[in-house]
Amino acid sequence: MSYPPSPRRVTDAAAAVQLMGLHPLAHLFTSHGGLRVTRIPFVTDVESGCPTRLRAHINGQNPQAQGLDGASVLVAFSGCETYVSPHWRVDTTRGGTYDYEEVVVRGTARVVEGIEFFREMIDDLSSLIEPQYAEVGEYPVWQTSMAAPGYIERLVPQITQFVVEIDEYEMISKLHQQFPREDQLAVADHLSRCHRDDSRVIAEKIRRLP
Repeated sequence: MSYPPSPRRVTDAAAAVQLMGLHPLAHLFTSHGGLRVTRIPFVTDVESGCPTRLRAHINGQNPQAQGLDGASVLVAFSGCETYVSPHWRVDTTRGGTYDYEEVVVRGTARVVEGIEFFREMIDDLSSLIEPQYAEVGEYPVWQTSMAAPGYIERLVPQITQFVVEIDEYEMISKLHQQFPREDQLAVADHLSRCHRDDSRVIAEKIRRLP
């Protein structure tokens, strides 16, 4: 038996790239020196429509920074998620669960030096993230050129910047695909009443299932 079940696997690279862009704050898992995890934002580089490389940085005092160069890593991007109660299905006899979407990346980390790499990475992160909060106010996208004199120069020696060369990635979309259509629609109807944005997003995705 393979896992995850085939109905939950998403082979559309564009969907994976979209999730990674909308949810760039991901978990970095490493095993050198013991299992560790840190949540940090990533820039996803894309070639021919597929994610090929991640760029990020961590505090230089973080234990994950030691031995990171050349290490095998796993990065998990979490998309929308929501709880589903058994009461929300036509058949209420099966237990509750969570529906969610995620992209899991496996690859090799490589430490990168240089202030220009850092400037480009932060500028790219700002250009990716800040427009997602445009409703807060009309502000220009923050760029490192707006930093106080000497700030970037003082910051870079205190961090470890790196790339992850992607070996493989997998997108999982768990949206009640293995339930009867009547249960799917009942769940979507209940989720659409939730105040949680994630729940309403999942509801629409369930409604669009083939």
